[in-house]
Amino acid sequence: MGISTFRQAKQRLIDIVKLTKTKYGYDSTNGYTGTKDPLANNLGIEVEERRLQFDFGIYLAAEPGARPKPVIWLDTSSADQEHINFTYYHEISHHLIRQDNEIYEFLNDIAGQNDDFDSLIDRFANIGAAEFLIPSDDIFSIQQNQGFSIQLLPQLDECYPASKPAIAIQLAQCAAHRCFVVVCQFGILPTKNESQPELLKSEITGERRLYVQYSSNSPSQEKYSIGKYSIIPENHLLYTAYKSQDYVSGNDHIPFKNGNKNWAVECEGLYYKGKVYGVFNLSKPNSPGSFQLSLF
Repeated sequence: MGISTFRQAKQRLIDIVKLTKTKYGYDSTNGYTGTKDPLANNLGIEVEERRLQFDFGIYLAAEPGARPKPVIWLDTSSADQEHINFTYYHEISHHLIRQDNEIYEFLNDIAGQNDDFDSLIDRFANIGAAEFLIPSDDIFSIQQNQGFSIQLLPQLDECYPASKPAIAIQLAQCAAHRCFVVVCQFGILPTKNESQPELLKSEITGERRLYVQYSSNSPSQEKYSIGKYSIIPENHLLYTAYKSQDYVSGNDHIPFKNGNKNWAVECEGLYYKGKVYGVFNLSKPNSPGSFQLSLF
């Protein structure tokens, strides 16, 4: 029986992450421990730390005659530990996806329908990274008892200090309602120079902006996604959260990369430890005690 829906693909990836941790007796609570990290070693992956011009990590699959083993490049020089942790497990998840024919073929088959293949793989790698760092079973239980809100993030950060972006993504993945969750960074927006064929060449725009660094959809929201590096305009509620360095809520448009501002929904924004965490609720969030576990 093959994969036919996003939910099935997500659940299969989560199961693979759980199985991988169990198989190798791997404890991911400490995050990335260096180029000899036992998870990469057990999976037959070489890890190299090097400065990258674009992004903080790259997964390179094995190629006969050129690269006998898969390789992960990590830029540890300009990121904090929780960002390094998330990036490491993101690249590990790229490997797990690549090794699983069912997930890989499903994403390849539907790429032309909703999104490009690289973006789909990237979204799924985020899901895998989040599962490594924060078990979804724990988040299900917390949302069942306390309901859904981005204001859960500081509380969860005390329990799972490895990566706040992973917490945000797991909030989306465990949500029973339709929503988008974003992690926003203020700074110089990196953009790939598409005229350059080499993987690492890039150009940098000089203007500092608030932009989407990570995004995730709830399982019931499959049709659209918020693209990485989408700009948050200065009149947006999430920008207000950044400027006030506080929690805000109200209605505002979903910041799709194509600039479409016609879809305004209930929105929450929380400034926390240098980033803005946002939720766009397309349907009503569950209240405490009303959570349903039949998401997948």
